Amino acid sequence: MKLLFKIILFLFAIVLIQSCSTRRLIPEGRYLVTKNVVDIQNKTDERTTFTKSDLAAFAGQRANKQIIGTRFPLWVYYKTLKKTDRKFWKWINEKIGKEPVYYDKSFSNSGADQMERYMRNLGYFNAEVESSAKIKRFKAEVLYTVNPRKPYKISSYDYAIDDSELAKWVKPLRQQAELHEGVNYDAYKMDAERDRITDYLKNNGFYAFSRDFIYFEVDSNFNQLSMNVKLLIDSVKTDNGTQAHKPYFINKVSVFPNFIPAQANMQPTDSVKLELFAGNERKPYAMHFYAVGDPRIRPQTFSQVVQIHENDPFSLRKLKQTYRGLGSFRVFAITDIDFETISPPEADTGLLDVKIQLQRSKVHAYAIEVEGTNSAGDLGLRGSLVYSNKNLFRGAELFRLSLRGGGEAQRVSVVGNNENLPSEASIFNTYEFGVNANLVVPRFLSPVKLRNFVLEYQPKTSFNLGYSAEIRSNYDRYITETTVSYDWMTSSTVQHIFTPFNLNSVKVRPSAAFQQILDQEINQRIKDQYSNHLIFGARYSFIFNNQNINKIKNFSYFRANIESSGNLLSLFNETPLISKQEDYSELLGIRYAQFLRFDFDFRQYFMLTKSNQLVFRVLVGFGLPYGNSADMPFERSFYGGGANGMRGWVFRELGPGSYSGTDNVERIGDIQLEGSFEYRFPIAGFFKGALFADAGNIWTKNENSYLPGGRFDISNFYRELAVDAGFGLRLDFSFFIFRLDAALPLRDPARPKGDRWRVDELKLKDIVWNFGIGYPF
Repeated sequence: MKLLFKIILFLFAIVLIQSCSTRRLIPEGRYLVTKNVVDIQNKTDERTTFTKSDLAAFAGQRANKQIIGTRFPLWVYYKTLKKTDRKFWKWINEKIGKEPVYYDKSFSNSGADQMERYMRNLGYFNAEVESSAKIKRFKAEVLYTVNPRKPYKISSYDYAIDDSELAKWVKPLRQQAELHEGVNYDAYKMDAERDRITDYLKNNGFYAFSRDFIYFEVDSNFNQLSMNVKLLIDSVKTDNGTQAHKPYFINKVSVFPNFIPAQANMQPTDSVKLELFAGNERKPYAMHFYAVGDPRIRPQTFSQVVQIHENDPFSLRKLKQTYRGLGSFRVFAITDIDFETISPPEADTGLLDVKIQLQRSKVHAYAIEVEGTNSAGDLGLRGSLVYSNKNLFRGAELFRLSLRGGGEAQRVSVVGNNENLPSEASIFNTYEFGVNANLVVPRFLSPVKLRNFVLEYQPKTSFNLGYSAEIRSNYDRYITETTVSYDWMTSSTVQHIFTPFNLNSVKVRPSAAFQQILDQEINQRIKDQYSNHLIFGARYSFIFNNQNINKIKNFSYFRANIESSGNLLSLFNETPLISKQEDYSELLGIRYAQFLRFDFDFRQYFMLTKSNQLVFRVLVGFGLPYGNSADMPFERSFYGGGANGMRGWVFRELGPGSYSGTDNVERIGDIQLEGSFEYRFPIAGFFKGALFADAGNIWTKNENSYLPGGRFDISNFYRELAVDAGFGLRLDFSFFIFRLDAALPLRDPARPKGDRWRVDELKLKDIVWNFGIGYPF
């Protein structure tokens, strides 16, 4: 409590000193806009279709923000304003300082007018907004008093389309329209209806149609506050009068896989006609390829991504899918798709020739990466050499090969006590070496031909093979991993990753001295960390993310992972492939793991302003070992602590449950519950800050004699939740973020019941520092 009191007193002193200093710098007769308040005086019983935050976006002047009670950027601006003739102080003034916003009546009146215009578009044609200001010392609080009055409603809604053929396409859409009798007049919904109809028509052949052909006629009744709305669609105007809208069909598709603008007029030296079949109905179509010189890519590469087919009606959706598919080919830097009308204007249907022009990017790339590491206070150095090829087999395959190595000075402790094993005197006592090869094929490779699925979602196939070796004072660990995965998007917000083949082999070779210690160890989980095991199974991930980087709005993120291992191998337990031991079975001399694992990650982002966010995260995980496994494998177990979880504890030093052992083993469990919140705010320039709190723990599924208190109990688990809180500093350079978080463990479940809160005894030395790259979530 004394520490918290000192921190609060220190912050209060800073606020007081800086506030007084800033006040003296403000020019006489000027007032800082400190707040914009919207007061909706709705005297009707009807709920408005807008909120205070909707109107606040139109405020004439932004408020001067405070950060932890201070206006530090404003103070910096004032103090450096007269020094901006020098480059350094100009940089400080522009990057860290914040120009003040002084109250101006004309701007607040303009904001009121903008609010009235916005409400009129929502049907509140009689709405009034008045602006006023509450002046106190050097501050001005701007008040917008809103009287919306009753809105106009749509009394009738109908279509009037002279083009009878087009009307057959459009009139069925009325059933899904948001505009109908009884709803408020809404200009924004009317605009969205134009887009909806346009998209539908352009997805069904009407290539030349645009939203400009659609307009509304509105007849209002002032006494009844109602409107008759009629949707009309113009015909095509020509020199000879008007013409009906007509559908367009694809005539010929030409692909130029090595297009160079400077050589656009050169005759192709190579041409290929590729005969293909579309969908389950095996509909034939063709693509024509033209190149100057060697195209260095196989024509079959485009069969799953080019959705524009001969004789099909034009489709805007398929055009976007083609752009998206070709965009996944990293071998191309620029993709351009042009349409040329070749049918005469008077024809009832149109014909389009399609040219797909692809400009190449560099195929080969190399990178050398060096970084310092800090694992729970253990310092180290790591480096890697990376080679990538964007067109390995002439099919736009992305190949990445990385070689890595590093060393770390780790504290070496014997399992279960604090004695140190002898080790050689050197800067590093832990070394890691590895190689990883990854191949991403932008096509669906499978013995099962799912043609419609492939054309609709354009899945990618990934192959990964990795091998790494960890050389430590006590033991060596060798890890081999092989995976085959499919990745596809079913919408702009939903992603699926399916890994039908996942093989992970871990071999551990303890030193003679360390093996003797393991033989005496009674904690089976500790022994399992240093034993050989094999994971052979499948994994599926579902990801939802509705973030729109072009808009400042709240969004959600959700990821669910489901993994199983050992089930297929267990079917061969009675065959020569599997060898039986006393309590378990082995494949090639290694015990295989058998388990089910579920974990869920939900995040909610509240965008308070462009720079201020309130973020919540919930983690839930559960692992179920069975059959050939008594415990979850170390790599698939859950843990607490570290830079991205319970930041008041060092990585893997929390839990399980109320376990209070003093051994130095990494803590793992079968169950995880964790919740976090973080308030993110700007400080100055690229300096950002965060206030955060975390609560959670891990548990074991079963009670173990060597982990007393570690078992999950539904009636008691909430008493075993750890709690921490702290402050974070982030250096946000847009392309990457450095993060330093300082957290205090406020509640420790390893302490005796009734004495788990540590608030009264916290000291500066109890702060846990976490360094990371990027945000924790």
